[in-house]
Amino acid sequence: MWLDRLIGLLERELALVNEMRELLAQERQAIVANDTSSLLKIAKKKETLGMKQKILEEARLSCLKNAGKEGYTVSQLMEELAPRERERLQDVCSRLKTSVERLMWENKRNALLINKAMELNNELYRIFSSAYGLSYGPDGSLSADFQNGNITLRG
Repeated sequence: MWLDRLIGLLERELALVNEMRELLAQERQAIVANDTSSLLKIAKKKETLGMKQKILEEARLSCLKNAGKEGYTVSQLMEELAPRERERLQDVCSRLKTSVERLMWENKRNALLINKAMELNNELYRIFSSAYGLSYGPDGSLSADFQNGNITLRG
């Protein structure tokens, strides 16, 4: 039955969302630890999960289309279902909505942490480059004010 297939697809989407939330927790730890190697690995895993989610979304849309329900919202589907079926669909949709809301909040928190880390790095670069006269040339080479083998402070 199409409803069983739809609920199964939504359950799989819920599992992917929860897996993504676990990755966001790992990402948060890597951001705090300034572990760029882990961040790169996590980014690849997030990309893979995004592709899997896209496949599930296409399968869900196809399921609805094959059932003659193309373009239906969850509310519209609920109106056509018997009470027991409606309850099953409502349950999975409610859990999915809650998990997606948490995912979005966790993602925003990580974005804020990344932005703050970048601001800190930029400020440290500004402080050290002005204090030590460090600068990078067009070819990426580092130059500094040296006197007798020591870095000297400006000002």
